[in-house]
Amino acid sequence: MNKYQFPLLLAMIFFTSLEGFSQRPSYSREASAIVSKYKRELTQIRKNVMEVPADSNEMQMSPYYYKLFGPGVFFRSVLDNKFHLNYVLPRDVDGPLQTTPGLRERQHINASINDVLLGTYAQYPQLFHYSDAQIASEETVSPVSVVGTKVEDLSSIYDKVEEIKDVADVLDNVEVDLQIVRPNFWTTTGKFSLQFTQNYFSENWYKGGNNNVTMLSNLVLEANYNDQKRVQWDNKLDLRLGFVTATSDSIHRYLTNNDKIDLSSKLGIKAAKNWYYTVSAEAKSQFLPGHKANDRHTYSKFLAPLDVYVSLGMDWKPKFKNGNSFSLALLPFSYKMRLINDEEETIHNSYNMKGKDFQQDFGSKIEFNSKIKIVKDLSWKCRFYYFTSYEYVESEMENVLSFQFNKYISSEVYTLWRFDDNRSRKYYDNTLGFFQFKEYFTLGLAYNF
Repeated sequence: MNKYQFPLLLAMIFFTSLEGFSQRPSYSREASAIVSKYKRELTQIRKNVMEVPADSNEMQMSPYYYKLFGPGVFFRSVLDNKFHLNYVLPRDVDGPLQTTPGLRERQHINASINDVLLGTYAQYPQLFHYSDAQIASEETVSPVSVVGTKVEDLSSIYDKVEEIKDVADVLDNVEVDLQIVRPNFWTTTGKFSLQFTQNYFSENWYKGGNNNVTMLSNLVLEANYNDQKRVQWDNKLDLRLGFVTATSDSIHRYLTNNDKIDLSSKLGIKAAKNWYYTVSAEAKSQFLPGHKANDRHTYSKFLAPLDVYVSLGMDWKPKFKNGNSFSLALLPFSYKMRLINDEEETIHNSYNMKGKDFQQDFGSKIEFNSKIKIVKDLSWKCRFYYFTSYEYVESEMENVLSFQFNKYISSEVYTLWRFDDNRSRKYYDNTLGFFQFKEYFTLGLAYNF
């Protein structure tokens, strides 16, 4: 039984029961058989209706059946539907009638209701005392206008209410625990990686070779502040330390192939969309002494040199999704300080600071940092800076392509280009000039936290 057959059934039962108040007509044998069959089917339908659960959707009453259960009204549209060849359902808005599933269902319901009403009009006209024309001609009673009173100014009401200083004064015997949680605008991340490689050759290996063991460790810590309105503060500590052993070196048991301490901080105050007034500071040094194979001289040490940069300018930081980041800082006012806290003459000569431990320069600087997620588990990081004192240029471009196999295993391809024409002339290469290049590939342990 569909959702509109049940109300029609109730209406048919109602109108059929009216036969008890009128004189039963006499039927022929064929008519009696039809009536008996109709009563049996009606009894079966009534039995099925009683078996429908009370909370079933089929028992819900639809507002479309108001013609059957309202006061007895003669609707002219019922006759128009049956006897007019060009009948169109009445509608409130002029224009073409749109055919939709809801409209087709309404038409089906109206057709069924009209059939019931038409039979009732013919057999029991005494039940109908009104017509829809009379109802339409009735005047609408206007609601009685309510005379409003002016509401007193709320401030005077507030002044009369005693201030509540303790919630317990209002809520008796109720324990109230209020906790105010401030939003955390800090984001902290960290990554540690450790990679090893090892090569061994027997003494009689036909092609020769050097036994060596390589180790590389890297720790990156970041703490960034972003209040989502005006202030952004980025802090980063990048530590790298790597060793390599070589039997061909008769002086050193191992050499450092990666040694870096880089601490940077950048504070930005929003100026316009994606633009920030920026103060940038950076300090660079290394952990261990730097040597060359079969050379007893030391070319660098901890705090020898120590490079410190302080810069002012503007930073452009557009917003990206999926954790991608981009920053381009234009720093026209930059200060660079270099300190060599050691008496080793080779270190002073290496950095073109013979006879002095301190040097300072003023110039301009450009900083670029980006982090792009290419696909899942594959990312690319790029760092570039360019500093000039208008007498020399110092610049680096670092690229790291990393692939995370799982939570603990990763691989990296690392490249570093460096240009520095403020060095001793012996670092000049006939092919590369003052350009320098370093590259390595690693596979090992990595953990993000």
